Amino acid sequence: MASLKTNKMGWLLILPVAILLVSGCVGGGGTSTVTGNGVTITKFEPSLANINSGNRVNLHLEVQNRGEAIAKSAAKLIGIYSQDWSVFQTDQPIGELLPSDKDAGTEGQIGSVDWVLTAPDLHRGEKRTYDAIARVFYSYETRAMKPIMFVTSDELRRAIQNGESLQSDLAVVSSGPISVNVKTGQFVRATDDWQQSYFPVQIDLTNTGGGLIAGENYPIGVEIEAPPGTMFRSECPGRSQTEWTGGYYGAVIPSGLMRPVSPKTIFMWNGKDTKIICELKVITPPEFKQKRDLKVTLSYIYYTDKSTQITVTGTREWGS
Repeated sequence: MASLKTNKMGWLLILPVAILLVSGCVGGGGTSTVTGNGVTITKFEPSLANINSGNRVNLHLEVQNRGEAIAKSAAKLIGIYSQDWSVFQTDQPIGELLPSDKDAGTEGQIGSVDWVLTAPDLHRGEKRTYDAIARVFYSYETRAMKPIMFVTSDELRRAIQNGESLQSDLAVVSSGPISVNVKTGQFVRATDDWQQSYFPVQIDLTNTGGGLIAGENYPIGVEIEAPPGTMFRSECPGRSQTEWTGGYYGAVIPSGLMRPVSPKTIFMWNGKDTKIICELKVITPPEFKQKRDLKVTLSYIYYTDKSTQITVTGTREWGS
């Protein structure tokens, strides 16, 4: 194959040869998606669902870490006017929750907190149902490692002649509320002219946890480590002007949770999905063929809600 002379052609290093081999032995495996939960609210309920005004009631919250990263967690009680219920400490630290250990056969750690409330003062004959909401925040990480197959022109020619399969392995992605899909070609052909050995990588992020990322415009800290022997053609992801301010968390985060520390920040504008597209180039070609890992680390604060109801019957006499 003749040397490629333009950047536009450099983007095509993966695809033409992949198409050539589709009728031979190239298999699937260019992408991988793993979904799962992070910290899940397993229980949120009052000690009594029906009480008289002036009586005390406990709201009990239980959570479990069902992902694959350590979660530092805290809860916030919302939905009711705290002064009416004589509760002023609406934020409650849950603490650090360990993930499950597949080797040991243990589940993720469980945490719990309680709020003690006093039912609002209602007149006799009045009855009202209140909706209380527990909002659980937690700091989390999602990691992905994508092996990419690099081949020389001679090795590619030999594989074609022998009908051999050349493909990259599926990515290994940790379970959490943000799923990761790493898209590459089946392999990257590294030419002798390393200045022309460009290839694209696309990283799709999807919110699958049933909640939202905390912060304005849903910020996610990102660190992408290029495979050995490669480098990014330009900064990836690109740095936005908003990132420099760093003020997108505001006062929504409960005390005790810290803003994630990452080299870069991207924003999941609609709270559902976003993507990162990078271009890399090979600066150290393999001697024959070789798998090298692209690594992605996402850091963020996530939250989920669960509601419950309490019905209050008034006891105060009219005119008193």
